[in-house]
Amino acid sequence: MKLTPEKLTAFCAALAETCQVGKACKAVGISRQTAYHWRDEMPDFAAAWDRAMRIGVTALEDEAHRRAFEGIDKPLTHQGQFTYLYRKAKDADGNPLLDEQGNPMMEPVLDEQGNHKVAAVRDYSDTLAIFLLKAHDPEKYRENSKVELSGSLALTEMTDEEIRAEIAALAATGVVLPGAPTDGSEFV
Repeated sequence: MKLTPEKLTAFCAALAETCQVGKACKAVGISRQTAYHWRDEMPDFAAAWDRAMRIGVTALEDEAHRRAFEGIDKPLTHQGQFTYLYRKAKDADGNPLLDEQGNPMMEPVLDEQGNHKVAAVRDYSDTLAIFLLKAHDPEKYRENSKVELSGSLALTEMTDEEIRAEIAALAATGVVLPGAPTDGSEFV
């Protein structure tokens, strides 16, 4: 199969939109193997691919930022059922409509399409905020752990006297190795 300018444009547009090679391949009717072959064999295709991925990753970062700091509306449910919104019903003059007992009548709140509107709560993602902070200032927000090892590895054979001295030095520090006897019999 031949790479045409139209296929290149369509592939890169799909890749930038989805950040998924498989979906970009499907959009232009090629296999993943073909796409990777073109990438290996054509530097211009590889460069266009890389630009499309950078655009797509930027879009992903924008969406992560939106979800972290602007939040998303999550529908409220109770026992597996959506919770719908209602408001007090009013007559044409704006006066509340009352039922036989004198209680305000309720009417459903409708969305733009005329469907009953579901109650929702704004949900923010602390996890996405953490990832964004780590990505944009890794020196400050990365996971810091430090492991320090000390001691030496002898590449030559130690004499019995040197082994006893090492063991005595370890024993003096109070370090007990798992499974080691603690009654002093190891020094006999």
